[in-house]
Amino acid sequence: MVTQEQLAALDLLIWLKTTEQAAQLAFSNQSTICRRTQTVLRQFGLKFERGPSGRRPAGDLELLDLERQVHQQARFRGHHPLRLHVPYWTRRQALRDLPDGWCANPTLPDLVCDDPVTLLREHILDACLVTPTQLPARQDDLVLLELYRRPIQLILFPRPEDHLTDVRDRFCWQQENGRLNLRLLPFLPESCRQRSSNWFKALEAGPGSAPDRLRRLEPSGYAGQSLTVAFLTPEMRAAQDLPWQVEETVQPYPYVEHLAVLAAYAAEPAVLRLQEQLVARFAPQASLTL
Repeated sequence: MVTQEQLAALDLLIWLKTTEQAAQLAFSNQSTICRRTQTVLRQFGLKFERGPSGRRPAGDLELLDLERQVHQQARFRGHHPLRLHVPYWTRRQALRDLPDGWCANPTLPDLVCDDPVTLLREHILDACLVTPTQLPARQDDLVLLELYRRPIQLILFPRPEDHLTDVRDRFCWQQENGRLNLRLLPFLPESCRQRSSNWFKALEAGPGSAPDRLRRLEPSGYAGQSLTVAFLTPEMRAAQDLPWQVEETVQPYPYVEHLAVLAAYAAEPAVLRLQEQLVARFAPQASLTL
């Protein structure tokens, strides 16, 4: 009912959020992306509505979903590149070069896909790498392949004039006195940001009981200051340019990144090749566990 180029314009816009990024991946221009998107919406009697994850089509989506499945089969037959979503920090470090036949989101810190599994189920994506917080409760329609494990550690962001021991002393005092600030880096998906916020609330509570903490409140050289912290993996730390320091007294959390594909397409040769190449690429890193 619509051409592959027309439907790709709509789906790339949903995935990548802006006409500029959609145009670059489609080797087109922004006005063409807009025109093709409107053609698809008119053809299926839909309209764009803006939600928490960006603009999405609204209306009866049944025919659009069927059309997407047809076009996805064409991608698996090699007529157009298959689409892989990768978190920014992994894309920046381990997947700068993609397997043959696949395209991925640009390496931009502010281009965040909060729910890639939904795009996978809607046949907009053909595969995605997902964080633990992005894994859905229902997984029976998915095939998941573990790629690597990392510790999520508490990171302190010192000032240029701070010394190593001074930063650690500041952390203890600021934790006890409620003067920590949580940094949520822009490349983190919303679910990761929420998980970090939950961990931060537990961190603010401190290791001691309330009476113990009140007894330790006293005038300090750190009064009036605050300390910024974040919960990050090594790859996330490498993806930002701020100086940092690991707070080793706080137990790290586990992080596991998976490749997710629809079970219906798990036996496709392109998917099997992708799995094989990703396993080979991440194998040296997979052993770096907690």
